[in-house]
Amino acid sequence: MDLLVEGDSIEVLGRITEYRSLTQLEVLKQTDCYTLLSTSTADLSPQVHPLSDFYLGTVVTRNPGEKYESAFIRFNNLTVISTTGAEFTVADANGNQITVDDQSNQIFSVTPPPPGSQISFVQGFIFTNSASGWTINPRTTADYSVAFAPSITNVVRQDTFPTSTSAVPIKAKITTKSSTITSAELYYTVNGVFGGRLTMTTSDSIYTATIPPTNQDSTLVIYYIRAVNGDGKVSVNPADTVNERYFYVTHNRPLMIQDVQFTPFNKASSYNGNYVTVRGIATTDRRDYGAIYIQNGTGPWSGIRIISRDSKDTSIRRGDDLTVRGYVREQFNLTVLDTITFIINSSGNFLPQPTKVKAGDVKTNGPLAEAYESVLLKVDSVYVVNLNEDASSNSNFGEFGVLEDSSKTSGLRVDDLNPSRLPFTNDTSRTKGKIQLHRKDFFTSIIGPLDYSFNNYKLLPRDSADFVGYRAITSVQMVDYKVPDRFALSQNYPNPFNPLTTIYYSIPSASPVVLKVFNLLGQEIVTLVNTVQSSGTYAVTFNASALASGVYFYQLQAGSFVSTKKMLLVR
Repeated sequence: MDLLVEGDSIEVLGRITEYRSLTQLEVLKQTDCYTLLSTSTADLSPQVHPLSDFYLGTVVTRNPGEKYESAFIRFNNLTVISTTGAEFTVADANGNQITVDDQSNQIFSVTPPPPGSQISFVQGFIFTNSASGWTINPRTTADYSVAFAPSITNVVRQDTFPTSTSAVPIKAKITTKSSTITSAELYYTVNGVFGGRLTMTTSDSIYTATIPPTNQDSTLVIYYIRAVNGDGKVSVNPADTVNERYFYVTHNRPLMIQDVQFTPFNKASSYNGNYVTVRGIATTDRRDYGAIYIQNGTGPWSGIRIISRDSKDTSIRRGDDLTVRGYVREQFNLTVLDTITFIINSSGNFLPQPTKVKAGDVKTNGPLAEAYESVLLKVDSVYVVNLNEDASSNSNFGEFGVLEDSSKTSGLRVDDLNPSRLPFTNDTSRTKGKIQLHRKDFFTSIIGPLDYSFNNYKLLPRDSADFVGYRAITSVQMVDYKVPDRFALSQNYPNPFNPLTTIYYSIPSASPVVLKVFNLLGQEIVTLVNTVQSSGTYAVTFNASALASGVYFYQLQAGSFVSTKKMLLVR
């Protein structure tokens, strides 16, 4: 196919497949896989569409978008609102957004137009996958036309540790492609009150403004930069001045972990990229799972993960009082302290009490997740609502979901970062010596630091003691080793029941066995058994404490044998 050019018409034999929501044609032959019908005659003019065919705001629109998947599309009159690498996101006048991506690998080396730039048109092929929604992919930079806004980069706060009496210089590099910079200003607020608009002075594209002293301790200063070029195009950095701005807090005392972690915008620390010294109690050590967390007191912002470069960190134990000096950085959006040195001030101290939170508040996208990052937490009265939070990617990283509401299907991830120290597993392929979890199993409490990785918040229990009050929705035991003469499913006993009942079944030969419970609508409630079992008679204890009163059905499938019976839960 390397000999084909744009406009050629071909006939191809292939198989239709789906890859992460993208419909594609899988060519069946490696050679002579197509027939050339005509050359360079097809009309390649793009179809003009509104962005709302693909997104309403930031919400993916599958209808009518789906029928234009892989089509050559054009959008008109857009504004760049953010950039990531060579990619950039654009929006129309109604706030509908789409990312201009680089599936063609033709624009990766090109600096994207800065936020505020006007895109008179962009055309390309519509692409989708299960993770990113729709993107438009130009073939080359000729597939979009830009009126460039000023570029505002390298924003730096000169005073790393501002106090109440500090005048704080802010520097930025501001350039423009098409003309000159006619205006550069810094806007700031002090504790939510507008503080002023400062004209920035320039020297070789480096612009500077100095925020005056606040004359108050523990003052939150928030700021952003606005620039205009000779074409009247405007850029603002950060581009989203509502949800993401630069900030600092004045402190007339030594820094604490809370100061390093605090952010009003769920973004990076104001000390990101700087060296700091903080003190805290170790809540984990290398014996737990290799990650060391320290904490100062309890509550929001009180914990931080340290990435140690010192081989002696294996001597650190839970309860050690540590003074740590290191470099603050964002490790895939987790604020960490890249440790240069540490001192163990004392050992055997009481650990901070786990902070009680709702699982729903600290799960991915939860309202309190950022504030409790790296803090030792405790969630109470939670059910297993998802055995594999990564099921959509056909992976199992040992992360199951828990939530207070057993009817939900996704929750706070619980990660078995060190499976050798944990008694539970959600993976049927590694059950030896482990308790196999089931959906709607119950825990009185689960404890652990809150971590963030691969775009998700997750609780990291340290060992079996961090799981309290486990109550299985089911237990399975072989009660008779004699070989039965036939498959059989018995009536549960007791029936009616509340909330425990036992289901007996017999299998005459080794078979794959599946035992499920359904409601009156035929919806699956829980899978009690899903494994290969040897011949014998089995008893399954079913715990229905998470279910409402009513009629339920249980069904046994063993080889070709299928049997269904009814049971009644009465509260």
